[in-house]
Amino acid sequence: MDEILDYLKSGTQPDDRREAQKLKLACAKYTLINGELYRRSYARTLTKCLKPEETLKVMEAVHQGECGTHARGRSLVMRILRQGFFWPNIHKDTQVFVEKCPQCQYYADMQRQPAGYLKLINSSWPFVIWGLDFLGPMPTAMKGYKWILVAVDYFTMWIEAKPLTQPTAQNVENFLWANIVCRYGIPMVIITDNDTPFANQRIHDFCGEHQIKLKYASVWHPHTNGQAEAANKNILNILKKRLDGVKIRWPEELPGALWAYNTAPSEVTQESPYSLSFGMDVVIPVEMEHLSPRVEAAASFEPEAL
Repeated sequence: MDEILDYLKSGTQPDDRREAQKLKLACAKYTLINGELYRRSYARTLTKCLKPEETLKVMEAVHQGECGTHARGRSLVMRILRQGFFWPNIHKDTQVFVEKCPQCQYYADMQRQPAGYLKLINSSWPFVIWGLDFLGPMPTAMKGYKWILVAVDYFTMWIEAKPLTQPTAQNVENFLWANIVCRYGIPMVIITDNDTPFANQRIHDFCGEHQIKLKYASVWHPHTNGQAEAANKNILNILKKRLDGVKIRWPEELPGALWAYNTAPSEVTQESPYSLSFGMDVVIPVEMEHLSPRVEAAASFEPEAL
């Protein structure tokens, strides 16, 4: 990186003709902005080249910080690049970093096969089909919380969740109104299992009043609501790694776990639920500390006074 920086700053190049040609070709991917080195990606967007002393802090923040999901090496690389950072040994460094993470080694799933192929999405646009399921019972926390009501959007895989004391129809109705309808509009379809909190007159009346189709997963084919089951697994895995053994703190960690999941790119789609919903990647704390390209550009913007 130093050779590239010196060449772009002052034109310094090796005496050997072949080495000089290699350096020129390598430099075509880089540019200098205000004395800082940036690398052009395949999409022609810029990623900031980090100094060696900065890379560990960025890996820690993205991997296990406020928005961290304890992602594996490949996913971690994808997330770092998407947030606007790069360094030459990023693939090797992230792999070594994950292998040394205690939570990842203790709680990680045994990966016996790579990420699956993309499947046909039955949802036509975001937030039109939601899958609902209860996760629990969890360790009893303060205020008596023992359950998590989970909803996942079938198009973006965006997850909404709320801690509850009991899995009741009243709580389900309140959640549907406050966490789904008031935030994302009225869905066309809600898919649940046949448990009592979902299969009752109260929920039927709520869905009928708002013209929502209520569908139940078959007892013999529970994979019909597979997205909700997968959402439960993802939330549980993230919570395990963030709680560090203090299980009763799960309600306090739940918002951070949701933020981490919703803003992390998928290995299959290479997009996050957030980016599919809002058309951009979320700004995370490490971007403010190390000034990613977009944060640096925004900092120089001065809107006219109203």
